[in-house]
Amino acid sequence: MTTPRKPHIVGRPFPNVAAESKLTGSARFVDDLVFEQEMLHARLVRSNRAHALIKGIDVSRAMALSAVKAVLVGDDVPVCLGFDVEDRPVLAVDRVRYLGEPVAVVVAETPEAAAVAAGMVYVQYEDLPALLDIEQSCRDDANLIHPTLADYPHAAHVHPRPATNIGHHVSLAHGNLDAGWAASDVIVEHTYRVAPIHHVPLEPHGAVAMMDAGGRITLWASTQAPFVQRQTIAQALGLEPDRLRVITPAVGGGFGGKGLVSIEALAVALAMRLPETPVKLVLTRDEDFSSTFRRPGLSATLRAGASRDGVLQAFSASYEWDCGASIDAAIDAAWTAIYAGTGPYRIANVQIDSYCVYTNYVAAGPMRGNGMPEVHWAVEQHIDRLAEALAMDAVAFRLRNALKGGDVIIDNQIMHATGLEKCIRSAARAVRWPSPGKSSGKHRRRGKGVAAMWSPAFSGRRPGSQAVVRLERPGEVAVYIGGVEVGQGLHTVVGQLVAAELSVPLEWVQISHVDTDESPFQWQSGASHLTWSIGNAVIHAAHAVRTALLQAVAEAWSEPIGNLDVVEGVIISYASDRSLPLPQLLESGLVTGDGERAEIPIEGIGQFVPESLSGDSANWPMLPIMHFSTAAQAVEVEVDVETGMIDILHLASAFDVGRAINPDIVASQIKGGAVQGLSITLLESLRQENGRFGNASLRDYRLANSLDVPQKLEAIIIEVPQDDGPFGARGVGEHALVGVSAAVANALYNAVGIRISSLPITSESVWEALQKQIDSDEIIT
Repeated sequence: MTTPRKPHIVGRPFPNVAAESKLTGSARFVDDLVFEQEMLHARLVRSNRAHALIKGIDVSRAMALSAVKAVLVGDDVPVCLGFDVEDRPVLAVDRVRYLGEPVAVVVAETPEAAAVAAGMVYVQYEDLPALLDIEQSCRDDANLIHPTLADYPHAAHVHPRPATNIGHHVSLAHGNLDAGWAASDVIVEHTYRVAPIHHVPLEPHGAVAMMDAGGRITLWASTQAPFVQRQTIAQALGLEPDRLRVITPAVGGGFGGKGLVSIEALAVALAMRLPETPVKLVLTRDEDFSSTFRRPGLSATLRAGASRDGVLQAFSASYEWDCGASIDAAIDAAWTAIYAGTGPYRIANVQIDSYCVYTNYVAAGPMRGNGMPEVHWAVEQHIDRLAEALAMDAVAFRLRNALKGGDVIIDNQIMHATGLEKCIRSAARAVRWPSPGKSSGKHRRRGKGVAAMWSPAFSGRRPGSQAVVRLERPGEVAVYIGGVEVGQGLHTVVGQLVAAELSVPLEWVQISHVDTDESPFQWQSGASHLTWSIGNAVIHAAHAVRTALLQAVAEAWSEPIGNLDVVEGVIISYASDRSLPLPQLLESGLVTGDGERAEIPIEGIGQFVPESLSGDSANWPMLPIMHFSTAAQAVEVEVDVETGMIDILHLASAFDVGRAINPDIVASQIKGGAVQGLSITLLESLRQENGRFGNASLRDYRLANSLDVPQKLEAIIIEVPQDDGPFGARGVGEHALVGVSAAVANALYNAVGIRISSLPITSESVWEALQKQIDSDEIIT
């Protein structure tokens, strides 16, 4: 692969835009799809038990309705879904494992008829004990949620424990832990917990599927991973992958919850049952809460030691993930805890264990940050505890131990160049650490807190990216990529990179939505790797087009290619002063000096594969990490000691992004992630009550709104280039909320001397802790 040229535009390598570039493509939103045939509508029949055997299903009353076209039950689709481990039935067959699990699906002429018919399906159950938390599931005498776990196909990096409720256990150790404890003057041990939460995308899960007369199926789906959809569904339903086409329009929010298959396989199964008829399945908000994915809960027990000089000597952690009825979508979170479970620090002696535990709740899956917000909630509070035990400033302690480029990290890899120290200093400086702020009232106390973070970027199951750049017509450059625009600004960044490499106006660049028939393969849109991976691929593709065009024109003009350039969409010769606008070239063609019409190269294909990787990763024992993003976040809070209310006065986030290709988008991602982090910290939790969620609606599930945005919200961009990133860039969107919760918890302690070890930090939990503090004669001053 040739090396891409440097940006042509002096002083401004990327078009300066904040708006999205024009989006095109054959896909349209699910609700806007128009078919010649009449659309049929599907509705789920869901379990009303958390754990039970299915003794029988009677669909006769539903089928007797004239508007009903089909009813499917588990015996009609007796297969399991799974990308890493096949442990999720498309429809429950012999048992249900969580309240809300689909046991049947009804198809009718109208949504209303489907809803009525779904209510007429009768399921007979035999109840089993429900295991509703990690402790219950890990007991030696616990019922098995998956009795046949040993028989489930799984990837090489998944390590189940058959005959238990532990679906995956992975461990990492290096150094000598005993020696580390012996070298420690201070040792701190504590357990931290994180409640499960929901992704709450504005657009719920939805899909339309239709099989044509030739037996080929098209699936229109709101998904972050069209190629994962194709692979997983085809594998489960026994299809050749090329029989399934997946088209994805712009997605109305995902945050990781649309990264794997949920109800889309049912839409395909229904299309196979009802050929040449489009079938639509869109979940209600209640169904989206209880029948798709949620972020896993976590219990983290940490033990860490440091010597009097402030050096971390030893660290051990047990991360136990509440994965619900399926671990498939939570495997990556367990691995990230292994890779980054120490926090961004040099520690010679480490032992980390990470467990995926089955419970009788809806399956857990990745959510923005993919395990890192949960892990850092524990680690960064623990770092503050250690600093306090050493009577050392919390920022100074972090700087003393912060990773630097060249340090040895996980699996004997070498840490790349990083701006972590700059991030810590910048975030702390922004909130004027450690000077105390003046409280606004008699019963209010101010405090400040800091948290550092690092977060890995996975390469994906098939590492790398491909891109196609094509001159479609005069004034239009078409770009085909496999990454999905989910609101993160991918299309804008890709448009900027193509426009910069080709030296054409940004408005010429048009980026198609993903269609697995037309788009190049991409693992999925997540893990903050798209700017890095797809960015490199589109630069290579645009470079190929540019080089081929200049070569063709050089031959036609009988000039050396070194004389030619492209400037703002015009090919020019610095030697002969000739010029040829690209639209004119595409419209009129290229004529050589002897009058012959020359062929015009119009397409370039680019590929990016990290140098250290090649091939398919199906048999890799560990998921490969390409690089780490690093950051620090600092907050100033004010606490009302009479009510427990916490006001966030200032939140500063300093992120090393490598190179900010679009500073506006980078700043927006950092600020948006920080506010989402505050929502998770102070408000969000799925209340689990006897196997059901007590707040599975937007009326009851609390989310931050505009009134909760801090008085001062600051994004600080640090740029230490990534050596293999496009112009030095690396991702940021996934990581922007990672340190927020721990920073707030540390600020709360700084303000009033109480620690909350379980997320969320509600005003009720703060008030209760304050009352206990008063009762124990620990006076707040």
